[in-house]
Amino acid sequence: MRLLQLFLISMTALAFTGCDPEGKKECQWTLEPEPKLIGTATVAGMIPVCARNRTTNKEDCRFQAPMDFSKSAWMKKFKYVDIESDNSQSPRVITNIKFCAEK
Repeated sequence: MRLLQLFLISMTALAFTGCDPEGKKECQWTLEPEPKLIGTATVAGMIPVCARNRTTNKEDCRFQAPMDFSKSAWMKKFKYVDIESDNSQSPRVITNIKFCAEK
């Protein structure tokens, strides 16, 4: 009986903590230009950018975006799952991001 209780508690804890370990569904992400990738395979008029989560120390630098969009997105928080991109190119072109409401 004790073993069953321990198992159920462990599985419940895993379910609550293991669903989003990278924080992709949290408003913790920002879009930042990535100077180290300038001159790589970006399309003309685009700059390389990274989606970064400074809370979980995760990043995805497989994106490019227009300079104007990147400037308007600066310091705005969003959920990683709310990035819309054209995946037919590499790096992927960000077409839209649904930003979180400011508090």
